[in-house]
Amino acid sequence: MSLALLVPELILAGMALALILAARRIQQTPVAVAGTVLAAMAAALASVWVLSGGARAGFEGMIALDGYSQFFKVLISATLALAALLSVRNLDAEHVPRAEYHALLLLASTGMMLAVSSRDLLPLYLGLELMTLCAYILVGIRVERQESNEAAIKYFLLGSFASAVLIYGISLTYAVTGTTDFAGIASALSKHGTGSNLLLLVAIGLVAAGLAFKIAAVPMHAWAPDAYQGASAPVAGFLAAGSKAVGLAALGRVCLAAYGSEARVLSVVLAGLAGLSIVVGSIIALSQTDMKRLLAYSSIAHAGYALLGLIAGTGDGASATMTYAFYYVFMTLGTFGVVAALGERGETLDGYRGLAAQRPGIALLMLLFLMSLTGIPPTAGFAAKFFVILSAVRAGHIALAVLAVACSVVSAFFYMRVAVLMYMNAPREPAPSRFPAAMSAALAVAALVTLIGGISPGSLARWAAPPIP
Repeated sequence: MSLALLVPELILAGMALALILAARRIQQTPVAVAGTVLAAMAAALASVWVLSGGARAGFEGMIALDGYSQFFKVLISATLALAALLSVRNLDAEHVPRAEYHALLLLASTGMMLAVSSRDLLPLYLGLELMTLCAYILVGIRVERQESNEAAIKYFLLGSFASAVLIYGISLTYAVTGTTDFAGIASALSKHGTGSNLLLLVAIGLVAAGLAFKIAAVPMHAWAPDAYQGASAPVAGFLAAGSKAVGLAALGRVCLAAYGSEARVLSVVLAGLAGLSIVVGSIIALSQTDMKRLLAYSSIAHAGYALLGLIAGTGDGASATMTYAFYYVFMTLGTFGVVAALGERGETLDGYRGLAAQRPGIALLMLLFLMSLTGIPPTAGFAAKFFVILSAVRAGHIALAVLAVACSVVSAFFYMRVAVLMYMNAPREPAPSRFPAAMSAALAVAALVTLIGGISPGSLARWAAPPIP
C-alpha cells in the first residue's frame, strides 16, 4: 500500500493538526514541546520500521523508500526534536504562541521528509514549498519585532523568485524529456542524447539555481543573513540545519538519478556553486559582529563544502555529502543553541567576553562546536571536511580542494575570535542564568554527536547509502 510509505510524514502532520485543534488549551503548558519531540521520535522509528520490508516505490513511482530517504528522514526528525527543545526559553520570553509555533515546525519537517523521498520533480517541488512556506512564518512569528517582519518579507520575496525559477526549470525539463519522473528523465536523456541542446542546459541551470536557494549557496544566498538575524536563534538554527540538509538531499537525488547522464554539465555548475560559496561565505564572515549573521555566512561557506561531494557525480561522493550534512546539522544546532541559551547577550560577539569565567561549561560546549565548524580534529567537522575534500581530489578538482583547505584556514579566524573573547577577556556583563533542562539536554546530544563523529569518523559509513538511480 503506497500510503504506508508516508507513515513518518503522517505522524508529523497528525501531531501538527492536533496541536492546532488544542491550541487554546495548551498555550501555557509544555504539551506542545513534548508532543513535537515525541512525534519526531515516532517518525524516526517509523522511517526505520517501514524500510524493514525492503526498498520500494509508491504513488506511481513518485515516492521512494530507500536507504537514502531513510537516512535523511531520521536526520530531519533529529533536527525537529533538537529545535523544539532549544526553543523552550525563547517561547516563554518572547510570548510566541506555543502550539502554532510547534505546528509550523512539524509541518515544515513534513515537507522536508516528502522532498527527500521524492523521485519526481513535482512532489519534490511541493515538499520544498511546504517547508519554505512554514519557514516564512517562523522567521516573522515575533510580530512585535520590526527586524523579524522585515526579514520575513525579504525571505518571502526572494523565496518566491527562487520558487518561480525552480518550477520554470521543471517545466523546461518536461518540455525536453516529456516527463518529470527522475528515471524517465534519465532514460530520455540517455536514449536521445543532448548534444548542444540549449533548452536542456537552461533547464539544468534553473533547477540547480532553485535548489541552490534552499541551501543558501552563492549566488542564491542573499536571503540567509537577514533571515537568520531577524529570526529567533532556534528558528535560525532550524533553517540553517534542516533546510540545508534537505536541499543537499534533493540535489543529490536530482543530480544522480535524473540528470546523471549530464555529468559534465552538472560538474561545472556544482563546482562553480561550491567555489563561490566557500570564498564568499568565508570572506564576508570576517567582518561580522552580529553572531547570527556570522553564522549565516558560515552556513553559506559550509554549503560550498558540502557540494564538493556531489561534483564527481558518484555514489561515494554522495555518501561524503550525506556524512557532511549529518554532522553539520548537529554542530550547527549546537552553536545556535548556545546563542539561544544566552539570549540577547549571545547575539553579539561582545556578549561572549569572559563567558568562560562565568559559565565554563557552556563556554566549553561553544568551543567544541566552533572547532567542529572550523574543521579541527578530533571533532566531526574535521571528518566531514576531509571526506568531501577527498572526494573532490578523486574527481580531479585539485584547485577546488586547495581552495577549500585555504578557506578553512580563513574561517578559523572568525570562529576562534569567539573563543578568544570567551577565554582571554574579562566579562562585561552579568553571568547568564541557568538554562532549562530541555535546552541542556539538546546541547548535550549535539555535543555528543559532534565528539563521536570526530573520534569514530567511519561510524556513518553503513548508513550513508547514496540514492538509487
